[in-house]
Amino acid sequence: MLGELVEVVTKLFEVSDSLKQARGAKRQRIVDYFHKIEECLQHSADELRQGKVPHDKWGELGVYALDLPNTIGLEIGQDRANELAALLKATINNLPDPNDQGDIQFIETAAGKFRGLAVTLSTQPYKREKPINSVNRRIFTSTAAGTLAGLTAGWLVGKYRSTSNNTATDLFPVVSWKMQTFLSDSVKNTILYDAPEKVCTLVKKMTGGRFEITLERTGETEEILRKVSAGDIQCGYGGIYYSTPKYRSLFFGCAIPFGLNIQEQIAWLNYKKSSNDELTYIQSIYKDKLDLNIIPFPAGTTGGQMGGWFTEKVNSINDLQGKVMRIPGLGAEVLQKLGMIPHGSLNQAISVDESIKKLEQGLFSAVEWTGPYDDMQLGLHNVAKFYYYPGWWEPSTTFDVQVNLDVWRKLPPHYQEIFKAACHEVYMNTLVEYEHKNSQALKELPNNGVELVQFSSEILKAAQKETEALLNLYAKQDPVFKEIYDEWRNFKEQIRSWSQLNHIN
Repeated sequence: MLGELVEVVTKLFEVSDSLKQARGAKRQRIVDYFHKIEECLQHSADELRQGKVPHDKWGELGVYALDLPNTIGLEIGQDRANELAALLKATINNLPDPNDQGDIQFIETAAGKFRGLAVTLSTQPYKREKPINSVNRRIFTSTAAGTLAGLTAGWLVGKYRSTSNNTATDLFPVVSWKMQTFLSDSVKNTILYDAPEKVCTLVKKMTGGRFEITLERTGETEEILRKVSAGDIQCGYGGIYYSTPKYRSLFFGCAIPFGLNIQEQIAWLNYKKSSNDELTYIQSIYKDKLDLNIIPFPAGTTGGQMGGWFTEKVNSINDLQGKVMRIPGLGAEVLQKLGMIPHGSLNQAISVDESIKKLEQGLFSAVEWTGPYDDMQLGLHNVAKFYYYPGWWEPSTTFDVQVNLDVWRKLPPHYQEIFKAACHEVYMNTLVEYEHKNSQALKELPNNGVELVQFSSEILKAAQKETEALLNLYAKQDPVFKEIYDEWRNFKEQIRSWSQLNHIN
């Protein structure tokens, strides 16, 4: 009975590439349209579980069927739109049965799929029919929400038509994954803490509960990367700059001192050397260059960061000498060149809460985390009163969901698209929340006795010089690092010429 409903959502995924051509208010209208169908189906399923027949909500589907050609006919063609409208009308001619669990499963799964369509469109930038020409034929293409190939429809419809007694489980298989994250309960009140759980929740909701990811907060950093690549766990959530020097070249997908701003970083993360490439450039590095059986998906960012909390002012290079600071990544190595002692040089990874204790005890001189909101939630403003800016070592830090490549390839194509859309939505929502709450928290700093201090030009110039020297040194030592560094540097020079042209002070 509900086969037509399955075919409608399947065929809509098949033409999702065409739907992505809609822009502005028209795109939003399509997104709202899919959300309304999702809500209608979910409400119907809720009534069925209560033993009720959803007369009103099921009849409401008829309105959406009539409106379908007007909503998406221009994008997919009127003939195809009329065909889908007819399929949707055929669905409402038969009321679902409260006593049939199969009906409820079908409806809930279809509701999740319509949500998946809405999220995919709302998080997918406008896609051009033809690639953009640019220097050295570099192409910018968005892969965050992705494009669902015709294979999806063939797989779903083929499965549906192959037998007469299909259930929702046949069409939407049950998948169970495990995700581990470095974000332990010690940072529970921060914005980033919620990001991995949000990915898991979205994936589950958009698949009607069929694709479930269990989150474990292990607090590990570099160990998660090894586990994912080996297949011990299906995926992990982390910042790649917490990894070992062996994978230093991956830092270009996370945080580079004096690197890309957040707008440039978004373009870089979605950049492909060729429009025909399956993977983004950053994704290709893992397998092709470093033999990691992993595909990463950006799923969180802090945007621009602050320069950390100091117990006393540092006006010159001399003031940095011998001071111990909690700081990860290449920024730690640069500050070490300037005379500081970052926690990395102590050969140990230190959590934020442990760092705060050492700050209180006088064992640390400085600690950095992200920005005003998170830092105040952690209580850093209570133990150090000089808050420095800018965070030149992390201008647009990215956090990823790293997925085992073998497991990823076994997912049905429509599950892959839903997973990518969930990661992208969390990435953008995390950025928005940081921008909003950091701007609010910034106003509260003076009320807490905090003094905002800009790094001196002497320190900034010296740090930039050491950064360039360090990157060039690693490029000489490591051919893979050099190849990626050259690509990143050319990308930065090209896009910076554009972003500076449009920057207004």
